[in-house]
Amino acid sequence: MNYRGDPEWWAISVALIKERIDLENAKALDIGFGTGGFSLAIAQEGSILVNLDITFYRAGPMLARMKGGDVHHQFLHHPKFASAVSLPYKENIFDLIILNGVLEYTAQGQGGSPRDTHLRVLKYIRKLLKPEGLFYFGIENRYYMKFLLGWRDHFEMRFSNVLPRKLSTFISKHILKKEIRNWIYSHDEYVKLLSEAGFNDPMFFTALPNYKSPEYIIPLTDICESRDVILKTHTKKLYKYVCYLLAHSDWLYRKIGPDFIILSGVR
Repeated sequence: MNYRGDPEWWAISVALIKERIDLENAKALDIGFGTGGFSLAIAQEGSILVNLDITFYRAGPMLARMKGGDVHHQFLHHPKFASAVSLPYKENIFDLIILNGVLEYTAQGQGGSPRDTHLRVLKYIRKLLKPEGLFYFGIENRYYMKFLLGWRDHFEMRFSNVLPRKLSTFISKHILKKEIRNWIYSHDEYVKLLSEAGFNDPMFFTALPNYKSPEYIIPLTDICESRDVILKTHTKKLYKYVCYLLAHSDWLYRKIGPDFIILSGVR
């Protein structure tokens, strides 16, 4: 099994959530559950969990894991019933909603600009959360240094994140013949997007080695004091030392560090 599918791998993320809400009997929604490890870790805390994924191939294995485990009160919705853009739930019913590595894909097949779709998704998540609910949001940084140096992104295109949106859209549509819609954002852009969606002051963290494989989760405001942890977690030497150098400045890491875990409540 992929290590990300192991509930124990997500213990640090669960601990971060438990510092803010009680998961026992909490109603939780995991949108885009992937290998399912995070979902199962939340469910094992006694939460009533709903899993949603828009890919059919994940539904079968997840159902098998749910039936074969000791986790109760866990439910699965697949594309026949729902997607991240149109969720079949009433307002103010979830204590926790997880959106981990998913937002950037939700504009596929949708009209309008990707940002319009992303804002619509976030606004709907906001409506689904209870007044004291928590939103757990994991995603990359648009201006991460490796993108600045030409690393291929979700679209398998170099520099699409760091170029002006209109220019990258023009290149993708007229040269690559496929419009780029996997937008990600910078720290300041996430703050603005979440504010427009109705979330309160977001708390930004960095996950080491990354938000999909979290061994350590550190507040961005503490990154300077915690930079030695980077040397313990990253296996690729160049990646390790680049991140270590960035971590000498909270501001620099926020601007061109790798990714974010963002926690936010609702206004």
